[in-house]
Amino acid sequence: MPYRRRLPGVALLAWCLWGAATAEARPEPATALAGLDAVIEQALQDQKVPGVAVGVIVGDEVVLLKGYGKRDVKKGLPMTPDTIMPIASVTKQFTVAALGTLVRQGKLDWDKPARDYLPDLRLHDDYATLHATPRDLVTHRIGLPRHDRLWFGSSLSREEIYGKLRHLEFSRDIRTRFQYNNLMYMTAGFLGGRVAGSTWEELVRRSIFEPLGMRRSNFSLVDVAGDPDHAQGYQLDEKRQLVEDRFESVEAMGPAGSINSTARDLVNFVRMMLSGGKFEGRQVLLESDVQAMMQPLMPAGPAFFPEFGFASYGMGLSVESYRGHETAQHGGDVPGLAAFVLMVPKERIGVVVLANRSGAPIRDGLPYEILDRLLGLPSADMIRRNAELETKAFASEDAAKAEGATGRKPDTRPAHPLAEYAGDYTHPGYGDARVGLQGERLMLTYNGFTTPLDHWHYEVFRAPENAANRLERLRVQFETDLDGEVSSIALPFESNVQPIRFTRQPPREMLDPAFLKQLTGTYDMAGVDVEIALREDNVLQFVVLGRPNDLVPVRGTTFKVKDVTGVTIEFLRGADGKVDRFVRHGGNDMIAQRKK
Repeated sequence: MPYRRRLPGVALLAWCLWGAATAEARPEPATALAGLDAVIEQALQDQKVPGVAVGVIVGDEVVLLKGYGKRDVKKGLPMTPDTIMPIASVTKQFTVAALGTLVRQGKLDWDKPARDYLPDLRLHDDYATLHATPRDLVTHRIGLPRHDRLWFGSSLSREEIYGKLRHLEFSRDIRTRFQYNNLMYMTAGFLGGRVAGSTWEELVRRSIFEPLGMRRSNFSLVDVAGDPDHAQGYQLDEKRQLVEDRFESVEAMGPAGSINSTARDLVNFVRMMLSGGKFEGRQVLLESDVQAMMQPLMPAGPAFFPEFGFASYGMGLSVESYRGHETAQHGGDVPGLAAFVLMVPKERIGVVVLANRSGAPIRDGLPYEILDRLLGLPSADMIRRNAELETKAFASEDAAKAEGATGRKPDTRPAHPLAEYAGDYTHPGYGDARVGLQGERLMLTYNGFTTPLDHWHYEVFRAPENAANRLERLRVQFETDLDGEVSSIALPFESNVQPIRFTRQPPREMLDPAFLKQLTGTYDMAGVDVEIALREDNVLQFVVLGRPNDLVPVRGTTFKVKDVTGVTIEFLRGADGKVDRFVRHGGNDMIAQRKK
């Protein structure tokens, strides 16, 4: 048996009495939270946060439910407990809870292969495809890094995103490392909808929203905008000034983060979780489902502040200790919004904080200030300490700028005229990116976002600094092939794998049958007849001695010979403007004349 140091009898008695006295010494919630309003109002002012909605639960009692500051600064509208706004990744615990209701009904097993429910599931990693379970999908241990750029701002449907998973590179083996992943939560919700014979939205509405009386919660930003009590989003610009910011739709990724809610509605969810799955006498979740959500399943890493223990992830909730107390929590971040739900299950304490500013430090500090007060502990000053982290980060960025520490190589220039970089580029998973030329500046468009590109160094261009630009500071590397053609771009969309390579697509006019037909005919190349033929599927072919090779459009009238490295065919026009010859480039260049 492992050795255990035994406390002497007197010491053991003293320890027990100290614990009991500590519990009894905890103040009543009203006393504990006295003066909190002033603390919150000061923090909003100091941190340039327009407003915050707060809910606090002790036992099954709501001891604080209030809005502070403004939900809309320009219109002077107050934040209220019923102000609706996105809750971003706080959605994830709702997805897990909804799946838990299917487990309770015997329709889903957390530990069976996900392909038992999604036979068409296919990931880039074959082993993960075959062995991933629903539990793996919701614990961030699948082996797939975030790849969030694929979906953010995209017009793809949920099913279309699901179909692209096979093209996304893994960075780890399954169950070996915590890697936060929204795509797997989307997949888990998609699975839940399939099992329920409906959609994820309908499953959550029927199994969670309705029994909890969450009447104002929804899944649509259109509905939010039409609500008379909705929040306007804000962020700090590059000058650290507060500016309006729009919420981005993530509805296709719904199970990962598309719920919109209020402090009042979220309080009901927390009450249910703290009551072991019960809400006002009704069993919404089995207590074992609630416990499973708060059980450490995947190590997530060390904590930043010493008050926190080593972090793990359960199912839809991060699990760690705070000053010796077990907690389960989850934050949510989208442009213009910062949300947080904290639960201390053994103490039956819960806190909800919704702030309408991106990255608002009060979101991370206020829940623990409230917890300190309710536990009767001296304040750990988490509101100030989290704000200091933001201030120091800003100062560090400013210092780097002042020193010119950019990593940019000076005195370089592009290898091509700007017009040669313009074109359409594609990746089987990430879809299409377009580079255009506007005046003397390149413009990149991806997933509905457009940014200028300025030359950075060598063949790398960079989006300028602009907090309103969703592609801010993105670097783009153009790649040139053996023939001197710009053939692809590399975009660092996912830091845990190599840059995502988008292959250049031929100009649309080179796919036009009328254009291709001009090139067909018989050519004499060093005494050998070469037939340029057009297949019925509009693929041009280079045929020598009866052996065809497909020609792949590149640019202008230049084509690559498919499957033959370094060989291109460039068609040339005579004085009359008609194609009368071609040049075979590669090795020994040769000219072939069209035969009459």
